[in-house]
Amino acid sequence: MTDKRVAAAERLAAHPAWIELDKAALVANLNEVRLRIGDGVQVIASVKANAYGHGIVPVARALAASGVDMLATGSFGEAMAIRDAGITTPVLMLAGALPSAMETLGNHDLIPTVFNQETADSAAGLGGRPTAVFVKVDCGLGRVGVTLDQAFRFIAQLAARPEIDVAGIYTHLSFKDAASMVWAKERLGLFYALVRDLKAAGIDPPVTQALASSALLIGWRDDLSAVCPGHVLYGLSPVVGDLAGIAPFRPVLRAIKARVIHIGDHSAGPVPGSGGYHRLRQGRRTAVVPCGLNDGYRPARPGQSAAVLCQSRRLAVLGVSLEHLTFDVPDDLELSLGDTVVLAGSDGPESISLAELAAWQGTTPATALVTLGAGLPVLDSY
Repeated sequence: MTDKRVAAAERLAAHPAWIELDKAALVANLNEVRLRIGDGVQVIASVKANAYGHGIVPVARALAASGVDMLATGSFGEAMAIRDAGITTPVLMLAGALPSAMETLGNHDLIPTVFNQETADSAAGLGGRPTAVFVKVDCGLGRVGVTLDQAFRFIAQLAARPEIDVAGIYTHLSFKDAASMVWAKERLGLFYALVRDLKAAGIDPPVTQALASSALLIGWRDDLSAVCPGHVLYGLSPVVGDLAGIAPFRPVLRAIKARVIHIGDHSAGPVPGSGGYHRLRQGRRTAVVPCGLNDGYRPARPGQSAAVLCQSRRLAVLGVSLEHLTFDVPDDLELSLGDTVVLAGSDGPESISLAELAAWQGTTPATALVTLGAGLPVLDSY
């Protein structure tokens, strides 16, 4: 095995809990995006937040192999992981750095986003040549970007500077429900007007982008040159209710698994219901896997009860601590150290979906996966 694979094997032996991905689903989702946007439109794949918890390197490698036009993240560490893996696809750095970091981004062949005068000035003329930058416009989301009322002047001034190449202009207007969809459509119209006004003034960057997962799910298209999908690439939906179905996008998460590190026989007590994890225990035995709060697994909220799958059976979760998950073991189940337990995914006819796990925890599937992905290794079986 290579050094990296040896290190991965050692980690899994020392802390046997991991995430498994479905590469075919990721590629299929990218192809579905391409089908919806038509020919000639670039795909800037959002791989921020550790590829939404799916593992920055395996996801970036698969997307690059599938010919995605650009990758986008706000994390310098993730960008360096992409480069260290030998992936040469252009990487757009979303707005997340101080002005003093612009030179560092340029030194590592990363495309900086500028969103105020300070970032623009620091990015200018890196390496003794015009610096290609993207400009982020805030169309009302209220997060990061040059506000619409200042955007035309700001971009025109940048375009007039010989030490800056305005290579792209983009905005972000996600929505979750029908009401915010109407609002987003109105604000998108203002961004499109800005792009038209810039073009009329002779400023026509090669990349312009506004649509992302929400819009792609409900079938929106525009005349800009790129889209930036995130959620849908991973089979996740950013919208709620009946606004749009996630099909035919498929979940990229195959499973979250762990191996049993301890089996406790409590025949001599304490008795069930007496306290601790015995309060919910039904049988005489409990088992432990190394996946706790530190790994991103959260306990069920009040009124909810969580489960894991083992040997095609649902077993009740008794408690979640910093580093461990403890579950109930029925008396008729033959269990051994090292047996695999499924925290999310399928085991025979039984399954626990990411949505079900998130509902137990009182969060969204994307949030649950990002949290787990930050603490667990992703098996790179690609």
